Amino acid sequence: MKNCKTCDFKLKEATVVKAESLCRDIISLRIKLNKGNLEFIPGQFIMLSLFGYGEIPVGITTTPDKKTYFEVAVRSVGTVTRAINRLKKGDKIGVRGPYGNGYDVEELHDKDLVIISGGLGIAPLRSLIEYVGGHKRKFKSLQILYGAKNPDEILYDRELFACDKFARVMLTVDEKNGPWGGLTGIITTHIDKLRITPDLKVIMCGPPIMYKFVIPELEKFGIPDEDIQILLERRMKCGIGKCQHCTFGDKYVCLDGPVFKYSQIKDNLEAI
Repeated sequence: MKNCKTCDFKLKEATVVKAESLCRDIISLRIKLNKGNLEFIPGQFIMLSLFGYGEIPVGITTTPDKKTYFEVAVRSVGTVTRAINRLKKGDKIGVRGPYGNGYDVEELHDKDLVIISGGLGIAPLRSLIEYVGGHKRKFKSLQILYGAKNPDEILYDRELFACDKFARVMLTVDEKNGPWGGLTGIITTHIDKLRITPDLKVIMCGPPIMYKFVIPELEKFGIPDEDIQILLERRMKCGIGKCQHCTFGDKYVCLDGPVFKYSQIKDNLEAI
C-alpha cells in the first residue's frame, strides 16, 4: 500500500462539471480543479468542503488515468451531505487531499483479483475497477461480486454490466422489486461461486457487518489474511489524524488506511 507524500492541507478551489443521481439518495459529482489536476491512486480519499456547511471525507470513484477530472459519490444523510446533493453543474466546491493509503496496484499485478462490495461500498472500488479495465494486461483476471438491497439501489449498473468485457461480474439483490435477471440473496450465499486460485487477492468495501460474515467464508477456502484487503473509509472525520474520530487501537483509518490488509487489523476488536 502506498501513501501520497506530495499532498498538502491547502483547500483547492474546484467546480462541479456534472451532477448525476445514482439512486434515491446518492449523487455522483464530476469535479474539476480550477487549477491543475488531482494526482491520486485508487483507494485514496479527499475532503469535500462546502462554504457555510462544512466538509466531509469521500472516496474517489474514478481511475487516476482520467487526468482532467475526478468523480465522487455522496449519500444524503446529514446537513453537509444534503447540501452537497443539491449541487448542480457550475457550482463551486472546495477540495483537500488526496489523503490516506490506497491500493498498491503493483502488488496486484499478475494476480487474480476478486472485488466484493455491498451498497455504497462499490463507489470507492470503482476507481480500482476502472484502473484494471484500462490496464487489463497487467492482471490475470478480475471477478466482481456486488450486492444491494434491491435492483433500484445497484450503483453504476450500466458500467458493471459493461465490465463483462474484461471481468466476471455477479450482481445480487436481497429482494426483487421487479424484473431481475441477476442473483438473489445476500453476498455470503454466493461466495462459493467464486473461482478460487492460488494467486487470488480479495478486495472489499461495504458495511462492517458484511466483513464479519464474508471473511469467515473466504477463510473456508484457505485464502490467507494477508491476501484480503478491506477499505474502512466510513470511519473518517477530519482526514488528517487530528480529531481522533477514526482511531482503533494504535491505528488511524485516515493515516494508516483507509485500505488495510486483514492481517493488520484482525486482532483489533474495534476495527470492524
